Amino acid sequence: MGFQLRKDARRWFRDIEKHYPTLFDLYYFCLVAGFASGQRNIDISNDEIDDFIEYFPGEFRSRGKLLVGTLIDTELRHLAINVEDRDEVYREVKKIVDPNSPSYLSSEGMKRMNAYAHGGFDVLCEHFSDRPRSIETFIRKYCKCISDLGE
Repeated sequence: MGFQLRKDARRWFRDIEKHYPTLFDLYYFCLVAGFASGQRNIDISNDEIDDFIEYFPGEFRSRGKLLVGTLIDTELRHLAINVEDRDEVYREVKKIVDPNSPSYLSSEGMKRMNAYAHGGFDVLCEHFSDRPRSIETFIRKYCKCISDLGE
């Protein structure tokens, strides 16, 4: 299993996809919205998604561990685990992280990361009145969306 982008997300981003060198850029937009909102979507079937890569590509390679850390932080909040409870934190991190994987994620960690990306796409669809048609408008609305979710 690798990083997954929903097929409906590919269609939604189709007018701006050409501005980004990898599909991971589009995945990242969804993922950040999922992290910011805390929204996950685990009800996506395999025929609705495309696995597109198993590692952090290009410029994301150096930031992969940061994204894994953000996943851990978001999951600990979602599960209401107190960070002072080291044993519980360790158990959860052990479920998510695989240091020998090219993505640093276990299969469970990858499922959870993808669930936040899928949920983040749902958040973007709710926040935007229509799919993005220009990069300039998208970036402006996206920044506003993430800012609103952070408040």
